[in-house]
Amino acid sequence: MCISKNILPFGKAWLGFLLLPFMVACSGDDLEQYAQRADNANEIGFLPKTENVTRATYSLDNPHPATMGVFGYFDLDENTITKGNYTIFKNKQVNYQEQGDWSWTYSPVRYWPEFSSANDFDFFGYMPYVSGATLTYYDKGYTLSFNAALSVENIKEGTNLPLICNQPHHKDAPGEIVNFDMDQTTTGFQLKFKLGTRMSNVRDFEITRVQVIGQIPSKGKVSRTYICDDDGNWVLDPQLLEKKHDIKWSDVTTQNMALQIANEGGSLTLSDDEFHEWGKPFFAIPVESFAPSITVTYNVRVADSEKKTITREGVTKSIVFNKDNFANLKKQGLTPGKINSLEIAIVPDHLYILADDDQYIGYLVME
Repeated sequence: MCISKNILPFGKAWLGFLLLPFMVACSGDDLEQYAQRADNANEIGFLPKTENVTRATYSLDNPHPATMGVFGYFDLDENTITKGNYTIFKNKQVNYQEQGDWSWTYSPVRYWPEFSSANDFDFFGYMPYVSGATLTYYDKGYTLSFNAALSVENIKEGTNLPLICNQPHHKDAPGEIVNFDMDQTTTGFQLKFKLGTRMSNVRDFEITRVQVIGQIPSKGKVSRTYICDDDGNWVLDPQLLEKKHDIKWSDVTTQNMALQIANEGGSLTLSDDEFHEWGKPFFAIPVESFAPSITVTYNVRVADSEKKTITREGVTKSIVFNKDNFANLKKQGLTPGKINSLEIAIVPDHLYILADDDQYIGYLVME
């Protein structure tokens, strides 16, 4: 059976603050007291957390999915998942409800005393719940798989994205909360813009709209394999055992979309060669088929002019998001749970001399 001696202590790795635009609303200790209804301490209760720096758990600005799927077994081994009498939960839907107790609930409720004779317990979790999710065993590995879909809203806002547990939660004895440390399955992109040096000397560029247009991956299957080593421990190091802990997407389908990425302050004026962020990160399924165009609309104005005279209005330029234009992708690829900077510079294209007015027209280049 698989006994995890090295599972990281849950709820103790919360970051004091994040460098990304997501904020934690409650600490792990605060959430712990709400995780389970106080009227029955013997109930098997759940507390999922996200400690990945790409997004925070229970943030009002970044809500978690409202449902979770759970697999749970006692005395787990390679035969357990095919034997119903070892099963506690088989893709059980657990629902989040904020009704004063901040609890995750399900029905019918299971209780720890039902399993007092068991030697140990292992639980697997993912979000949001979908019917048809599976847990399979092959060669010391337990593969958790579920279908996931992205919408325009969660792609742009980073909310309710699919999550999967970092490790199964192992217990040597019944009792207490089942914790899940959830990992992000998508990858994020933060748009940043600057002017080339020659441009900033004579012109300001006011970005008014940014769109991500093209075939956007919207559906697929998420899978993660958890490995038991020869000593019966859950392996934590993703470098071991052929990196089978990696999150994998398969059977991905795309949808033609035109996503308008909003900037909180409206327009953004570029007047120097330093990078400035546009809006919040947007998210995508990390597959090679994600290669949209990033289309930028801007006004060109005379630099250092009190009137800020517009010489060109509504200029629209595009650049294709791919490994040829974005050098970091060649080195790192698209990694689940990571925010990638999309650094785009507007550099000179050509100069028109019309009477007393000169007009720069820029073009986009990845940096």
